[in-house]
Amino acid sequence: MFWSRVQLAARRREDSRPLYRRIFTNRRLDIAHKVIVRSILGFLVFSTSYCVINAGIYYKFVRPIRQEERELLERELIEADKAGFAFKK
Repeated sequence: MFWSRVQLAARRREDSRPLYRRIFTNRRLDIAHKVIVRSILGFLVFSTSYCVINAGIYYKFVRPIRQEERELLERELIEADKAGFAFKK
């Protein structure tokens, strides 16, 4: 016997649970929870490693270059001061 669309839509639902309970079953909630927790942990690992690597690059490469430039500027200012130049405000 073939059911028409009207008869299929009009028949009583066998599952009396509300729509949100039919959509969010325990299995789906477990999967969603697992995905969210793994995403948060993955983001934490990524951001931590990003910060550690940037700090390492800064202390290994950037900081010594800036310190060298600062020392060079100080030497030039000392030489200019000894030569008699002065900044007037």
